[in-house]
Amino acid sequence: MKAKTAFREVVRELEAQGALATVSRQVDPKHELTAVMRQMQKGENKALLFRSVAGSDQQVVTNVFGFRSHVAAALGLEEADLLPSLVQLENQRLPTERVDQAPVQEVVVAGADVDVSRDVPQVVFSELDAGAYLTAGVLIAPHPETGVYNASWNRCQLVGGDRMRVRMMPPQHLGRYHQVAEEKGQNLPCAIVVGAPPGVMFSAASKVPFEVDELEVAGAWQGSPLRVTRCKTIPVDVPADAEMVIEGEVIAGVREDEGPFGEFTDGYVPVMKNHVFRVTAITRRRDAIYHAILAGGTEDLNLVGVPIQTEIYKKVSSFVPRIRDIATPGYVFGCVISIEKKSEDQSKNAVLAALAAYSWTKVVVVVDEDVDPFNAADVLWAIQTRATPDTGVYVFPRVPSYTREDVREVHRGKIGIDATVPLHMKKLFERRRFPGESDVRLEEYIDGGC
Repeated sequence: MKAKTAFREVVRELEAQGALATVSRQVDPKHELTAVMRQMQKGENKALLFRSVAGSDQQVVTNVFGFRSHVAAALGLEEADLLPSLVQLENQRLPTERVDQAPVQEVVVAGADVDVSRDVPQVVFSELDAGAYLTAGVLIAPHPETGVYNASWNRCQLVGGDRMRVRMMPPQHLGRYHQVAEEKGQNLPCAIVVGAPPGVMFSAASKVPFEVDELEVAGAWQGSPLRVTRCKTIPVDVPADAEMVIEGEVIAGVREDEGPFGEFTDGYVPVMKNHVFRVTAITRRRDAIYHAILAGGTEDLNLVGVPIQTEIYKKVSSFVPRIRDIATPGYVFGCVISIEKKSEDQSKNAVLAALAAYSWTKVVVVVDEDVDPFNAADVLWAIQTRATPDTGVYVFPRVPSYTREDVREVHRGKIGIDATVPLHMKKLFERRRFPGESDVRLEEYIDGGC
């Protein structure tokens, strides 16, 4: 299985598999598009391609990574081996390949002609959002001193004309880049990439070290050098095969009110002072497919969750050699670790390692290898039938996790639950099996089919 090197290859593959639904009737990008997406995510959870979006000549696609299997396939990996494969790839690098003729620059709008309220689909997600937001943009910038490239996900408010507002600040790597530039009295040249190659998307979401070039990591993840091209108006390299690039710079010494915005915790980020992005050009493919991600939706939780699962896997595997898999259900503030336990100490070690692996993690549940960590009902079954509250619940008071200023007092304290069976009772807790169950095709039994 080969990794996809362009976002549209992922979309085409989903369509070929019947995993993409299309909407031909025109939809309003303010609320209606999101309402349709929400209904899809509650049901079949297919990717959605909106062919006609009011006010725009671009098609809009969403929920592309609605399933974890889509993440694995985009990176050319088997889902069963996804986490160990990503750990291995994370330490590899491939230099980028510079090209002059780039699909992402087939259409160029620059200077005074730029208007983000016209040239970018105006998707408004939640009822109280301050306006249209770009949520599937990977921000790419070279370090002001070393030239090492960083890629990161940041929400961007589409203000109008050449103006956007961006949420970014230290300790996030891009925020540190801007801090260096700002201390020099300089703006930070930066590009916002929409419909980036999958390797870039996951490099941007990963926890690679600060000094590592994330475009080179992206090349390693896709198994071939990332094709890049120089921006038209700023000294920044961007993926040549992306769908759209918004070129510009983050302004030094300027902050403006941004928000409110309905974020992944299913609440609103209040109005805050955030960075200002001045657009110098917008380039795109002639038939660009605009990518929109619902914060906290199934796609967002996979894009955020897989890198977190990878970090937790790295830490836990030092103490527990046999890990079936790791899930981050809910809102990625917790994880479920399925292990093949060989000693009674391994469950508690797994809890401690997971809590140390990622600071936002505040709830960890450890289950046996016969429990599916991605199945909430199965996990609750394990907690209710196998956990011993007297000895298997570990509470760590006042340890901080999610640090957003206005809610961090709620996110203090962490908990671990050992929902594994004591080794000497393994036989007693053996789960039932139902011979032939997996071979039954229900439509062959039910009158009239189903």
